[in-house]
Amino acid sequence: MRRLIIVAVLGSAAVTTGAAPPPADPADPPDFARDVVPIVESQCLRCHNTAKSEGGLLLETWEDMMRGGDTGPPIVPGEPDRSPLVLQVEGRAKPKMPPKKTLSADEMAVLRAWVAAGARYSPPRPPHPDGRLPAIAPAPVAPRVTAIAWRPDGRELVYGGYKELRRMAMPDGSPQPGWSGPSDLVRSVAWSADGRLVAAAGGPPGFFGEIVVYDAATGDVRARLEGHRDYVYDVAFTHDASRLASCGYDRQVRIWDVASGRTIGVLREHTEAVYAVAFNGDGTLLASASADRSVKIWDVETGVRLYTITGPTGGVLTLAFRPGTAELAAGGHDRRIRIWRVGRDAAEPLHSIPAHDGAVLRLAYSPDGSRLVSSGADRRVRVWDAARGEPVHLLPSQSDWPLGLAFSPDGRQIAVGRQDGTVSVYDAGTGELAADLVQPQAPRTAGVVRR
Repeated sequence: MRRLIIVAVLGSAAVTTGAAPPPADPADPPDFARDVVPIVESQCLRCHNTAKSEGGLLLETWEDMMRGGDTGPPIVPGEPDRSPLVLQVEGRAKPKMPPKKTLSADEMAVLRAWVAAGARYSPPRPPHPDGRLPAIAPAPVAPRVTAIAWRPDGRELVYGGYKELRRMAMPDGSPQPGWSGPSDLVRSVAWSADGRLVAAAGGPPGFFGEIVVYDAATGDVRARLEGHRDYVYDVAFTHDASRLASCGYDRQVRIWDVASGRTIGVLREHTEAVYAVAFNGDGTLLASASADRSVKIWDVETGVRLYTITGPTGGVLTLAFRPGTAELAAGGHDRRIRIWRVGRDAAEPLHSIPAHDGAVLRLAYSPDGSRLVSSGADRRVRVWDAARGEPVHLLPSQSDWPLGLAFSPDGRQIAVGRQDGTVSVYDAGTGELAADLVQPQAPRTAGVVRR
């Protein structure tokens, strides 16, 4: 995917002045991702982003850079002397950009040479840690389950593994062939409502984030969405599967066009890692939750932040819209479930529920919106009456943090995946265990000295 790029150029028509610098050598043109992106990001991040687009110029992607703002495109591929971006950073056109800084001669030469060579896009691909670390065979352990999701017809359950998406047929839980493709742990899984697509998100920490989109019928990789600078925590489809939202450790929220795989919005106003995203029922609003202790509400069409909810007293880890309503539930480090009625102009507080003796890790509503299930760092899973905010069931104590949580499409079962790699299903009506689908691995004993 087109990697993030923000360029500070032309707030008004450029006026050419001065003499042209000597042309750069075209024999080895600069690479967009490797050479151009670091220059424009370090110099101009403040001026032309989603929150502040001077001159109507929003340049958070390569496509935006080609499209331009109120005065037209800043780039004419192959013609640096007709490209306002080049002329303004060189000081040969007014207004000079950036207005209070001057790029180095090398930086100017890179931009000129890149434009002269056609201003071509190149995808980012930071080196994967596997290529830097020594090959050490680890002890076999089950990968932690941080995400789990039901197929919309209830006939399959998928959950995140290490470098794969794991699958089982339901209701018997028989294992199915996994889908490869992810380069690291899968941290979030989402089915499209029509059952045709599955998105698995993750990426190697500190290197890059990725979203792998699968054809659910064949398991073939339909797209690999790259743009996050660090691993992705969460993904969510709109109900019509036309848009996909993602968020990650890089503090970004991204909105993707599913059909083309293009980024159509990069939302940047959180100041810490963003842990969760959720669309409302008609896909017009997007909620995002962050370690900065806030929930932000965005207009999906424009990418504009409508307002910020600041009630939580700790980082917010999880979000869920209640089906058929405008209610939004959130939970996190302050151990409470907070519920608001969300509109375009404001959010009305409805409930603030002391929910767990540890952080609230996950929230999920039943398909009919009558029940809400929560999991916590206290290793407990609770079922709530969604309308009254009152407890209904407490599931049996969990063997480890319950990081994966999902209601079945018929609302009768709750799937739970845990930090220790195990997966169980519970009866949503009674809270009783229905089946342990993935059992804990037997501990290794060879070479252990007991005293």
